[in-house]
Amino acid sequence: MNPVPAASPLPAYQGPERRKQRSPGFILKELDPREVIDGEIIEGQYVTPDTEAAGYMREHCPYCPETSLQLLLKYRHVRRTHLFCEHCTRCFDALHPDGSSALAGAALTL
Repeated sequence: MNPVPAASPLPAYQGPERRKQRSPGFILKELDPREVIDGEIIEGQYVTPDTEAAGYMREHCPYCPETSLQLLLKYRHVRRTHLFCEHCTRCFDALHPDGSSALAGAALTL
């Protein structure tokens, strides 16, 4: 991130039209749940302890387009901050177009 000089003027407010502009979407990369959250295999299924999501994101699951992904922060049983689909139970990382993780940087600022 490039630093912004303190003397630079703030951009003028552009009203609700600016809110309609969408920022570039993230590239979702599916993650192996065994790498991002503690759990154990019981009867062939990977079972994890209940975790609390920090909230819902605007990104939707690529497998369940009607389901918004939840943000799970690195805390207690969660080894790595990631996005989670409560419908199909898949885990994802959100990548910037250059391939860097949007969630790894966000986790450092918390």
